[in-house]
Amino acid sequence: MRKTLPSLKHPKRLSFKRKPIQNQIPGKITYVGEGTSEDTVINVISYNEEKVIYNNNCSIEKVLDLVTHEPQFKHWINFIGVHDVEKLSKLGSLLNIHPLVLEDIANTKQRPKLDEFEDYVFFALKMIYHNETDLLIKNHFGLVFNKSYIISFQQSHDIIFNSIRERIHNKVGRIRIRNTDYLFYALIDAVVDNYYNLLETIEEKIQDLEERIIEDASKASTSEIQLLKREILSIRKAVFPAKELINKLQISKHPLYDKSTKAYIADLYDHILQVTENIDIYREIVWGLMDMYMGSLSIKMNEVMKVLTIMSTIFIPLTFLAGIYGMNFDYMPELNIKSGYFIVWGIMILMTALLIFYFRKKKWF
Repeated sequence: MRKTLPSLKHPKRLSFKRKPIQNQIPGKITYVGEGTSEDTVINVISYNEEKVIYNNNCSIEKVLDLVTHEPQFKHWINFIGVHDVEKLSKLGSLLNIHPLVLEDIANTKQRPKLDEFEDYVFFALKMIYHNETDLLIKNHFGLVFNKSYIISFQQSHDIIFNSIRERIHNKVGRIRIRNTDYLFYALIDAVVDNYYNLLETIEEKIQDLEERIIEDASKASTSEIQLLKREILSIRKAVFPAKELINKLQISKHPLYDKSTKAYIADLYDHILQVTENIDIYREIVWGLMDMYMGSLSIKMNEVMKVLTIMSTIFIPLTFLAGIYGMNFDYMPELNIKSGYFIVWGIMILMTALLIFYFRKKKWF
C-alpha cells in the first residue's frame, strides 16, 4: 500500500528567521534547537570479549568512575538530551572535551563536522527519518571517541541503534573484539544505512505522485510536489557534507583508527556516495514532476479548448442564419415561402453534418 503525501498544512514548517546570538563567547555552551520537556538520560554499555554490563540512568560521577576504574572494558556512553547544557558541560569538563566541541554538540543546527584532536575524535552528523505522521525529522547526532570509550550525543531516543545494541549483547559481529574505532564506524554506518530507508520512502512518494499525474493531473497538486521538493532539499543539505567528512576519515592518519577499520570506512564512503547520488537523481525527478504536472494540465486544458472551439465553429454559421432571418425588415421574400421554415432547418442540419464530417476527417475529435 503506497503512502500518500501529507497535506502542506500538516507538517510544521521550519522557520528560517532565527534570532542570532550576538556577542557569543567562543566555547560557551548554548542550546540551539526546539524546546523539549524530556529528561536527560545517560546510559552506559561496558563490554569486552567476555562480558557486557549495562548501567542505565547514570550520573556524571558514575560515568567518570566507569571510565577511570574499569579500563578492562570499552564503554559506550549514550547521552540523550543535549538540551541540558549543565550536564553536558559537566561531562565535558570531567572528560576533558574541548568547549568548542561541546558548543557544536549543543547547537542542533550545526552542519556535519569532523574534528580530530590529539587523543580523541569528534564527528557530528544528522539522523533523518519520518515519524508516525510522515513528518520529516532531523536530529542532531554527535560522536566523541578515544581508546577506552565512545560517547554518542543525541537529541532524543532512537531505534536506529537497536541493532548495534543487539550485536553487542549477543556477541554478533566484531564489535566486542575490536577497539572503539570499530564501534565508531558501526554507529555512523547505522545512520547511513537508515538513509537508505529514508530514500525508499521518498522513492515511493515520487512513484505515487508520478502515477497520479500520468493518470489524471487533477489527482495531484503543486503543494504536494513542492513539499516533496522541500523534503529532498532538506535531506540533501544534511547528507551531502557527510560525504566529504567520511572521505576525510578514510584518508586520515590519526592513530586512533586501526588499519583494519579503514577498509570498513572505505565501504562506508561507497554507501554515502550512493546515497548522495540517489538524492540528486530524486531531486531531478521531482523537478521534472512539476513540468509533467503543468504539461498534463495544459494538455487537459487544450482538450477542453478544442471541444469548445469545435462547438463554436459549428454554431457560428447557424447563428449567422438565425441572425439574418431574425431581422425585422418588412420585405423578406423567403418569409413568404410556404416551406421556408423547413428549408432553413434543412440547411442548418446539412451545414452541421458537413462540419462534423470535416472535423472527423481531420481527426480533430
